Amino acid sequence: MSPWRSAAFAAVVLLCVKQAAGAPPSVFHSPLDDGVAPAQTPIVAGSPSAQLYLYVDAGPGASGVGTPCVDGDGDEICAWEFELLTSGDVSVQSFLPDPARDVVWALGSTNLNATGGDAVAGELGPLRIGEVVLAVSGPVWSVDLNAGGAVDATFALAPMVPGVVAVPEPGAGLLWWAGGAALLAMARRKRRLPRGTLAGLGALLMLASSAAAQDADLDGIPDASDNCIYVANPGQEDAGGLHGPPADGIGDVCQCGDLNADGFVDLLDAAIYQRDLAGLVPEASNPDQCSVVGGRLDCEPNDEFSLREGLVGIAPGVAQVCQAALGAPPLPGRMAAAGDSITQAFAADCTCNAGLLGLFCLLCPAGGDQPQHSWFDGGSLGGSFLDQYGPGSGINSTRVSVSGAEMRGTASNFSSQADDILSLVPLPDLVVAELGGNDICNRGCSDPANCGNPLYTVAEWESSVRAGLDKLVGFNHSSSLGPGATIYMLGVPRVQDLRPAGIALQQTSGSINCDSFWASFSVCEIATQGSSLNGESLTTRLAAISARIPEYNASLRDLALEYSTNANGRNPLGIEVVADYVNEETPSIGTTPFGASELNGGDCFHPNLQGQGLVATGAWESNPRK
Repeated sequence: MSPWRSAAFAAVVLLCVKQAAGAPPSVFHSPLDDGVAPAQTPIVAGSPSAQLYLYVDAGPGASGVGTPCVDGDGDEICAWEFELLTSGDVSVQSFLPDPARDVVWALGSTNLNATGGDAVAGELGPLRIGEVVLAVSGPVWSVDLNAGGAVDATFALAPMVPGVVAVPEPGAGLLWWAGGAALLAMARRKRRLPRGTLAGLGALLMLASSAAAQDADLDGIPDASDNCIYVANPGQEDAGGLHGPPADGIGDVCQCGDLNADGFVDLLDAAIYQRDLAGLVPEASNPDQCSVVGGRLDCEPNDEFSLREGLVGIAPGVAQVCQAALGAPPLPGRMAAAGDSITQAFAADCTCNAGLLGLFCLLCPAGGDQPQHSWFDGGSLGGSFLDQYGPGSGINSTRVSVSGAEMRGTASNFSSQADDILSLVPLPDLVVAELGGNDICNRGCSDPANCGNPLYTVAEWESSVRAGLDKLVGFNHSSSLGPGATIYMLGVPRVQDLRPAGIALQQTSGSINCDSFWASFSVCEIATQGSSLNGESLTTRLAAISARIPEYNASLRDLALEYSTNANGRNPLGIEVVADYVNEETPSIGTTPFGASELNGGDCFHPNLQGQGLVATGAWESNPRK
């Protein structure tokens, strides 16, 4: 036996022994699709195609001490990634991920890259990843594990042992060839940086400074040669980048996506994203390095997903768009608000609508808009969105909001208000939009079979959001906001909470009768009328509203990412578009519950002064220009 063949045989046997012993972590093909690792390298039948059932395993022992994915002592897998390569007469035809598992994957004719995992609770193997279909063109081929790793129960990154995953029938002689081919393939091929990931970094760093003498972070390194322009790093430490070494020209302290401050962007960071978003430790060591898609200064699900895409090679992957890389955003010079009666502070200081005060109380809600109390720039609040920039900020503010406006319907919808914004001189560099409550309230039912004006579909909602955004970014429109401007979309408020909040409010005072006022003035009947409306019960209507509002907000989030990254080709100027909504678990205007203490006592529906303050604080929390 030649030394070359001996080495190949030893490599194949070593992999099989490790899998049989259950040594973590490993990727294997289970011939019967039962999660059982074969005792030796699987010999796969099939021509012109073959099928592999892929599993990841790290052993059967559950943690007995500590918490999995933090300090556990068991075999739980908290995150995983791997790359399979083909050699010889075979190519990858398709991959079907297991529907029960969250898998991000990229497919080529000769490779499959995949990543996933549950870093919140961890998972015991074997974990079924999915099915790979191979196109077989000859008798000599192999499928090899080129690289991989897993985050274990102690939150450490453990590498997988490269080796052969499968070879064809009949076995013996071909197994030697396949093993040798696998070793040669692994010797030739190294893990690549994802397509498009960190592309153009050198140009970005050079453009950040026009003169070698400038030193934005005052660390003694001129901007022209500083690998972190806006964060001091006199030692210029650069451990690596995506997947680890070698150095990539980006300093460790401004490496976007590096959540554990080790200088790398890898599977550990993807796991930290999951735990951080769930409010668990470990969390991001520096929120200013969280964003890899831009738009927000902290961690959010789009960042996690884009990082995982970067790990498997899907562009754009990890981009240098975090605050640590780009510096703090400039304060706006002028900002404008598109909105409805909430931004107009309708009836904000009303405290009664019934009882002994009688007619006097009824005059208050009829008084209408009270912009001096507006969450956006109301001078009476002492804590409006504008006020939070601090005294003497010099920021000019304008409201184009109109009570009764919708995102979609009415003459003063988002598209119309976009026209008003673009007519301002000078143009604002921050636009904040708060719309959507009336898109619920002005509808008559949830089921289109029951009325002529049912709740807008998500597609109808999206088309109206696009109509306004297209104007503001200049897509097929004669004007636009200027380059460097930001559009900040606030979520649709929880209309479904307002009836129970109003019922609770009227129980606190004999001068407040919300039920009577709603009925007399037809206030948002779809959400307030206790009896049947267009054949639908209140329970049915509130359930439909509760389901539709998160869909509208998720749409705002996804559209913001589309525009901000210009993935839809509609924003060539690169105007930043940001949504405050992330998901139902993360605080935003769209997830903020309004209780009795936040409603006015006039129409029992709009925010009172305290409620206006709650909106101001919530909007400020995710403000991308603070």
